[in-house]
Amino acid sequence: MLYVNLDRLKGLMTERHITQEKLADSLGVARSTVFRKMQRGGQDFTAREIFKMMEVIPLSDQEAIDIFLTKKVALTRQKEAV
Repeated sequence: MLYVNLDRLKGLMTERHITQEKLADSLGVARSTVFRKMQRGGQDFTAREIFKMMEVIPLSDQEAIDIFLTKKVALTRQKEAV
């Protein structure tokens, strides 16, 4: 399961004047789809969508890591490995 730092993602979108509608258009989906995925905690975003978001918002590699690879993900992966 993907854990997304939505506060950080939304904050950067706001700073960079990217609306959910503009993001949805660039992803080739309806705005309601982006809204729904965000409401579900971002766990439904595909890798293709994440890479596209990095281009559109734009996000640096470090920002993408901070948003999409949070500590919770690392801790979950550690537990799965045990």
